[in-house]
Amino acid sequence: MHHRIRAAGRGLALTLSLASAGASAQQTPPAPAPAQPATARNTEAAVEAEVTRFLESINIALAHSREGRYEQADAAFAEVFKHPAFAVLGAGDRRVALAAAAQAAAVTGHMPRAIGLYRQAIAAENTPDDWYRLALVEYDLKHYEAAADAFVQLVEYWPESLAKVNSDILSRLQTELPHGSEQRLTLLRALYAANWSHRTADASPVWFALVEMLVERGRRDEARTVVKRIVDPMQLVRLRIDKRFDFLAQDGGWASDIANASRRQIEAQREKAELAPRSLDSRVQLSYALLTAGDNAGVLALAQDADQRSDSDYDDPHQRAWLMNTAAIALRRLGRGDDAVAKLERASRLTEDGLPNVSQTINLASLYCSLQRPDDALAALGRIGSDLNAYARLVVQNVRLCAAEAKGDRRGADRALRQLGEQRKDGPRVYLESLLRMQRLDEAAALTVELLATQDERVETLLWLQEFRRPDPLPGDVAYREARKALLARADVQEAAAKVGRIGRYEVFGSGEMD
Repeated sequence: MHHRIRAAGRGLALTLSLASAGASAQQTPPAPAPAQPATARNTEAAVEAEVTRFLESINIALAHSREGRYEQADAAFAEVFKHPAFAVLGAGDRRVALAAAAQAAAVTGHMPRAIGLYRQAIAAENTPDDWYRLALVEYDLKHYEAAADAFVQLVEYWPESLAKVNSDILSRLQTELPHGSEQRLTLLRALYAANWSHRTADASPVWFALVEMLVERGRRDEARTVVKRIVDPMQLVRLRIDKRFDFLAQDGGWASDIANASRRQIEAQREKAELAPRSLDSRVQLSYALLTAGDNAGVLALAQDADQRSDSDYDDPHQRAWLMNTAAIALRRLGRGDDAVAKLERASRLTEDGLPNVSQTINLASLYCSLQRPDDALAALGRIGSDLNAYARLVVQNVRLCAAEAKGDRRGADRALRQLGEQRKDGPRVYLESLLRMQRLDEAAALTVELLATQDERVETLLWLQEFRRPDPLPGDVAYREARKALLARADVQEAAAKVGRIGRYEVFGSGEMD
């Protein structure tokens, strides 16, 4: 994903003293100077002409950047920086030129060079814009620790700038950082201190991550303060099911009724959507809240309203596919399988971040497999390229396993399961589900016990074990559902879960998924 960064170039009246270029015009002579010989006058004129050409070259480079001619800007700035006069420009002027050059380098794909230029710009003059753009480039290059460090600088020194920061990147960044890393903790604490809130979604997942890290470090008093910001029903369930958080229950708040928390979340997300009429993502987030509560009609009403509007009505039209995705889930829950397929077929033909769609295409393939249409599932997967993240590759293999099982292709299913096992660290619960599809209950139980004993995987595995509301299984999922039920009834799984948490039943839907 490449983030667009607004051009920083502005028309400048750059000044350069003649003293900086080699003349001594800044010194006040004690007496009138004698007339300069012609050679001296010619030298001074030559210096002034060179200074003028240099300043013009900077303004030309800035104009290229400002008007979106980034290739030309990139080349022009390279010549500017070779000139010895650049080093003696004022700090502010150097910063503007360096930041504009970094912008051009990033847009033209020279990301490592953009990082160096942004760091030089920051060294010349410390500004929030350059820290933010540096963070974005580091994030794009998957330098997550460096991105976190840059964001911390931004958040701690310019907390007011958070209103303009991409909320989704901050939410995703904390999940990309190593679970127990100090950079992750520092970022989360900085966001909390700055009173950060997500523009379109509930920030509870971020605050849960902070509470978890604080509890792991024994900082219970700080955890008691942070936990009060957690209102999302799924995060509240996470707090309830993991015994590490039992000491927080006495403080109340999060221990309230989960169904009531779901209703409150709908109200909060509806308010966000009303305050951001040009945001499709705010409607996607509202649709997730409605799905949790089981309000399928509400989801379909949101999707229908968006269908009647054009992309120009929204600032984020690329989110349309995700609203269609949640509508497909609502249709499936209402028993309208063919309509759900049609909705996902349409969504899968939309682009995703300017590239061929992957997310909805994989979801469509999964739905086809659940409907026992393996050939259609494999045909959908055939539209997906090879440029997938590790988790997506796991999900694709799980669909291939499902399709092979449906077609009676035992060798193909075993091959898919083997590949899933080799990559299990990228999505252990996907692998767990594949074991259940293959009716390998002993292996599934052993994996469940292992995950429950692992600090990084414990709470998500406990969440997977909970009993939420679910629609009746689709034909291709009946055997899987029975296998999952048998897994939960096993004494070894029950004992492992009881050591670290608890399994309960909740009158909300547990995830925005088809099953």
